[in-house]
Amino acid sequence: MEAEPSRSDITEINSTISDATSPPLVTGRARSILHIECCLKTHSTVRYDVIREQVEKFLREFKTSLLCHSEISDFQDVALLKENVEYMIVAEAGCDTSEIQILENVDLNIHVYQLNEDDVVEEYQEEENVLTANYWDLPARALDGLWNNLIFDENIKTRLLDYVYTTILFADRNVNSNIISWNRIILLHGPPGTGKTTLCRAFAQKLSIRLAERYSHGKLFEINSHSLFSKWFSESGKLVQKLFQQIYDLIDDDDAFVCILIDEVESLAATRKTALSGAEPLDAVRVVNALLTQIDKLKQEKNVLILTTSNITEAIDIAFIDRADIKQYIGLPSQQAIYGILSSCIKELMRVKIIIEEEFLLDWRAVELYQHTNSIDDPSIRLYSICGKCQGMSGHNHIAHYLNINQKIHKT
Repeated sequence: MEAEPSRSDITEINSTISDATSPPLVTGRARSILHIECCLKTHSTVRYDVIREQVEKFLREFKTSLLCHSEISDFQDVALLKENVEYMIVAEAGCDTSEIQILENVDLNIHVYQLNEDDVVEEYQEEENVLTANYWDLPARALDGLWNNLIFDENIKTRLLDYVYTTILFADRNVNSNIISWNRIILLHGPPGTGKTTLCRAFAQKLSIRLAERYSHGKLFEINSHSLFSKWFSESGKLVQKLFQQIYDLIDDDDAFVCILIDEVESLAATRKTALSGAEPLDAVRVVNALLTQIDKLKQEKNVLILTTSNITEAIDIAFIDRADIKQYIGLPSQQAIYGILSSCIKELMRVKIIIEEEFLLDWRAVELYQHTNSIDDPSIRLYSICGKCQGMSGHNHIAHYLNINQKIHKT
């Protein structure tokens, strides 16, 4: 039976990960930890601890409060930061859900990192020239910004982070996994086009940033599940063994945190159910059994996390579902979530001057408050109305629907 972390657990976890001194208590409550993410320029050679100290000094001297999920851009007057920092972001504040954080009431956890400029590396089967896996060195430039631009109705992203913080705390305290079981597996399931795979990649990127003081770099190893079935009888099991040997080679590096992504895991886990009707049932069953065996071995490693996705939950083998610590449904976005998605896209087009900014787009909460009093010509109100028409759609058909609506807008 899995143990759910309490609020005090999460506060302790955050402190443990940053190797910081336990925060002082204020009127019987632990101070919140506000996460600041500081990305250095590629050419920067300044030590991370020097940047961390300078960022905290700057924030304490020139800021009284900070807005969560916003960018700090006014550090240009500090020479060291101007020369070395590419951007700085205010993330979340631990268990405190308040959007505005008063700095005198929080402890700052400043995460300093540099983006890896290398492209994704593709691995192929030599004999059959089939793509078996992709892997990234993290944090990667190619995945930069994904996490902050993923918008869900539930607090899914915070839950995922808290889960990893909990597994790290349990491992540090040598919690007996036979008593409190955790397998280091997350399953995201739901209809296509809801951002499951993108969330997994963004989550791996986020962990490489958040765990930078513990692990100097991260790895994302994305398995092409369809490649594990060979056209040659009895060869599939060997492919699984060979693939996981690559994973073990990555995990052997104690300075790396390794995320393994198995997309559309039902193509593997469903095989055991239907294998008996196939031409080579024993080989198919052997593959799935080998995969489950390898996954069971990985849970003993401290620096690994398995991320899986599925579009067809009913097709997944119950043995795999039982191994997942988190089974999170990712549904179609609501009107509010769609507004957040489309407004972030429009803001990006404004940033690069494809759209000439004329009026500021409101937060969806403000739109709901004022939509019955403001003019229908207000850009935020019009966009929110469009988002209402997009409900029930996935990301795959948002674009086509939006283009169709957009033709009508231009005619008004």
